[in-house]
Amino acid sequence: MTEPTQVVHIRDAVPGDGDALAELHARSRAVYYRAGGHEVAALPDEGYRETWRKMVDDSRIAVLVAALGDDIVGVVTVDASGVFPTRAPDETRVRLVGIFVEPGQWSIGVGSALMTRFVSIARRTDAVGEVDVWERNSRAIRFYERHGWIQDGTSRPGPAGAAYLGFVHLP
Repeated sequence: MTEPTQVVHIRDAVPGDGDALAELHARSRAVYYRAGGHEVAALPDEGYRETWRKMVDDSRIAVLVAALGDDIVGVVTVDASGVFPTRAPDETRVRLVGIFVEPGQWSIGVGSALMTRFVSIARRTDAVGEVDVWERNSRAIRFYERHGWIQDGTSRPGPAGAAYLGFVHLP
């Protein structure tokens, strides 16, 4: 991994970030879905932008932005509605809803900085982290595995006949 020439700064998203985050998310997901043989729009429509604006304002979701200087280059969204119990006794989980990095900034430490922040949130609450990863996104699967995530055997239907696989990060 190459280090960024500037320090990655992680901050809370602010209401004015919604459109930039929608654009970043659309570009990022278009690249990884295309690599898996599925096409999605690389430009967000107004509904997509509005979804991100609402997400930034939603107190149940923590939206953290990675910036290099003034440029937003990544985002992680965390279910912040509270740590929630699971079927296992005495186990709680916190959900990583999504982590996305500007494709031109991949492999320079932005995603790792966002992941470090997520793991610190999970550890503060002594919770298991959980996330779903599209099975054809081999780059993301390698990223999660490098950061200590393991498959938990769960899955749910995803696009193009490929499932989303469940991963956990133990405290």
